[in-house]
Amino acid sequence: MKSTIKVLKGKFTENSYLKNVVVLMFGSGISQLIPFAISVVLSRLYTSEEFGVFTLFSSIVSFLAVISTMRYEVAIMLPKRNIEAFHLVVLSLIISLFVSVTVLISTLLFPISISELLSSQNIKPWLFLLGISVFLVGGVQTFTIWFNRRKKYKIISSTMVSQSATTATINTINGFSGLTSGGLIIGGISGQFIAFVNYARLFFKYYSRLFKYFSWQRLWKAAKDYSDYPKFSFPHRLVDMISITGLPIIIAFLFTEAILGWYGFMLRVLKAPLGILAASLGQVYFQQLSEQVAQRKSVKSLFRKTVLRIAVIILPFFIVILIWGPDIFAFVFSEKWRQAGVYAQYLTPWLLVSSITSPVSQTPLSLGYVKLNMIAGIIGNLLIVTIFIVFAKVFDNIESVFLIIGIVMPVFYLLLLLWYNAIINKYERDTKLKS
Repeated sequence: MKSTIKVLKGKFTENSYLKNVVVLMFGSGISQLIPFAISVVLSRLYTSEEFGVFTLFSSIVSFLAVISTMRYEVAIMLPKRNIEAFHLVVLSLIISLFVSVTVLISTLLFPISISELLSSQNIKPWLFLLGISVFLVGGVQTFTIWFNRRKKYKIISSTMVSQSATTATINTINGFSGLTSGGLIIGGISGQFIAFVNYARLFFKYYSRLFKYFSWQRLWKAAKDYSDYPKFSFPHRLVDMISITGLPIIIAFLFTEAILGWYGFMLRVLKAPLGILAASLGQVYFQQLSEQVAQRKSVKSLFRKTVLRIAVIILPFFIVILIWGPDIFAFVFSEKWRQAGVYAQYLTPWLLVSSITSPVSQTPLSLGYVKLNMIAGIIGNLLIVTIFIVFAKVFDNIESVFLIIGIVMPVFYLLLLLWYNAIINKYERDTKLKS
């Protein structure tokens, strides 16, 4: 028995992919399960309208966070030398600061116009926090990829947990204090602040020596050398965010904040189990894929194992939601959230296949298909937005719209997976691989 345990332990130690996934999965799992668990409390402290305002605010932050780094942070994984990657970190943070200050000034000058544009008067008192949140999210994204490059998965894991725990604690305190939708917004920003400070502290602690090599010339060179990312990856991600953040804005415009709240709460709950594996597998997959491609090694097995692992694990969860979604939401979160469970039923096929695709979505970028990846992203996101707008006008019923999205979008994501597999096969054929 002892020898068997020793053998298994040895295999686990040797398998860096599995070890890194487990470390990240632990942190991601805890960080996702905390909001899932606290949702049982928050669902009784906040109304669907208050969740709607928070969903709208978070969607705008997510959209602006893409602009805040111009996607230069994605390129941090690619340089062979750490000094190049370091300058990409600095570049991303400088751009993020500039964009955030611009957003802050805009929200201070035009709060009424912006709230009217968003069809939500309730968001007006909290608009000034947009710029702060955008900078924190951009910084956290940048540092996360840096520490991913350095294989500091324990740092990433612990930071995710601290961010999630802080957000849950502040949300709960604000809920009991009666801060309504602003309580959720303040809680989210508090978690982002803790994550940013922790990352920045550890970055300066372990890599402060790199600052003596900083130069504006190197910064400008990094900006030029990796200009394909703002040119192609940035528009692609921007279009991605149009569907992710555009849907809440469209829902707020065409329907009500209550419907937006049910939709946002449904995503919040379902993202807990999804994020446990998707984020962990995705970060480790991207790091190992980039490394193996740089060394001209085979990546087919890595791709297929990643897809198979997440599919096998999340499929049972979605089957349960598909069958008993409304009853589960009503029982766990109270009867007023039953409608969120209905939305979950309709959108389950889409969420299932997109969650399987998500961890391997960086495949085209690592293999040099930046332009084609952008085109695929534009097609997918225009498809979902078009479906929503057209059928919302036709049916004037959000459940019918969600049903159609749940039927059409899984087909698109399955086609994406087939394309990823095809370009990997081409890479294997065209490259003289090392054993």
